[in-house]
Parts: sequence; structure tokens; C-alpha cells
Amino acid sequence: MRSILLFVVFLFIATSTSLARADAVISGPACVIDGNTIQIGGKVKNHQCLGGINARLYGSIAPELDEKCTDTAGSVWDCGQKAKDALAGMIRMHNISCYHIDGEFEDGMPVVTCLSGRLDLALEMVAVGMAKIPHNQSKRYQLEEDDAKKAKRGIWK
Repeated sequence: MRSILLFVVFLFIATSTSLARADAVISGPACVIDGNTIQIGGKVKNHQCLGGINARLYGSIAPELDEKCTDTAGSVWDCGQKAKDALAGMIRMHNISCYHIDGEFEDGMPVVTCLSGRLDLALEMVAVGMAKIPHNQSKRYQLEEDDAKKAKRGIWK
């Protein structure tokens, strides 16, 4: 009887511990792949990200790296490269901390909320107009997107 009781206590502790780990934290140096994708914990060699964990920012959609945008004056510009540059500028070679909730993946990559210091990277990308929000999934940064549109920043110019 005592062994059964010990087994039940052990099972409860093991189950409680796994439930407490539903949120995963990924932290370390970051390398920017594009305006919405980063690699955490790797190294940079020959301007390429190597050996880290690739992740996508939750709550924002930046232009693809090779995407071009047209402003209201009709000028074409490299908005995908500018989005990558904006995200890299926000990180500035600092370590970042990203929070991944189990089960949220896009293209096999974890979808994460990342902070560089106190700066929420996805929120800042939307606020500066270099990303929009995924209206069909989340309206987390709706106010920031509305403000960027109104001010004609980034992709909204």
C-alpha cells in the first residue's frame, strides 16, 4: 500500500512539473533572417545565421525579404530588406528572450514573443510600420498598426 501511495505522489509531482513547463523560454544572441524571423542562440558566419533555433515573431507579419513595396507617390522600394534592417536595429547584437507557448508553430518553427531588454520586437515592428498584424489570428497590436497607418510610416507610406 505504501508503494502505491509513493507512486501516486511521484506521478502527481511529475505531472505538475510538466504542466508548469507549458511556456518555453528561448534566450541568447539573435541573428535576423528577415523582418519576421530570427535565429536565437547561434552564430553569424559570412553574414549567415548558423546553429541556433529559428523562430517567428507572434502578432506581426513583415514583408518577405525580397519583397518590394510601392509608396503613395508610386516609388518602388525594398521593404523586405528594410524590415530586416529595422528588426536588426532593434536587437543591436543584444541577447533576447523569447517566450514560446507549446503548440504554436508556423512552417515548423516556434511562434514566439521576443523581448530585447523591455522592447517587444513584434510590437515595435508594427509601431514603426515595418510589419502589419495578422487580422485573422491576432489583434494584439491593433492600436500600433492604426497609428502607423495614420502617420504613414514604413509600409503604410
